[in-house]
Amino acid sequence: MLDKVCDGEIIGQIQDVSIRFADKTILKNVNMQLRKGQLHMLTGPSGCGKTTLLRALNRLNDCFEKHVMTGNICLQLSEGEVDVSQLVHHHLPLLRRKVGMVFQTPNLLPGSIIDNLLLPLKVVAGLNSVQALARSEEVLVQVRLWDEIKDRLNSDASSLSGGQQQRLCLARTLVLDPEILLLDEPTASLDPENTEVIEQLLVSLKQRYTMVMVSHSPLQTKRLADQAFILDRQGVSSC
Repeated sequence: MLDKVCDGEIIGQIQDVSIRFADKTILKNVNMQLRKGQLHMLTGPSGCGKTTLLRALNRLNDCFEKHVMTGNICLQLSEGEVDVSQLVHHHLPLLRRKVGMVFQTPNLLPGSIIDNLLLPLKVVAGLNSVQALARSEEVLVQVRLWDEIKDRLNSDASSLSGGQQQRLCLARTLVLDPEILLLDEPTASLDPENTEVIEQLLVSLKQRYTMVMVSHSPLQTKRLADQAFILDRQGVSSC
């Protein structure tokens, strides 16, 4: 069972998690806790399994062949306590809606700026056009993009700058009302100005979401992390 402590409710428990692909072990006996409303940073050298651990939280590693995970990942979501490691395949879409992910490189959907939000709202959330447009505006304001693009919503999404594209991808994740955000080096491909914009945005989002983020930058980790976890071949340590 998940516990509550005075410095933050524990909403995630990762216990003795090991992951391998074919005969290559990526993670071994990882243990850590996630606390509600905090930004947890995963850091460490390249190849230590940061992204693999991040993807394990919503079972995206299942997309790869010869993937094996042992141990347990339990998350406290609005539906109750979920044993992620034991979910059957047809429950994974709901898990990935509740535990949304933003990737290192913006992964835009084909079409316009507004299409990138309307499509998931209509297909996944089942909203009608009026509801979907209202929700889209709400989330574009939330990621501080509305004032920049409100007059060109029907323009191709690829016409946006790199920083704007990343904020649109974040908006597309938030539009489905997740509870936990997974962020895989979301500023790695951005210049310092856009990195600062994204970092300020993430700080503001901590009031509403629990976040787990991968970063190679010690300075970024120091600026943003409520908890930092260092991964290496021996496991994980906190600092």
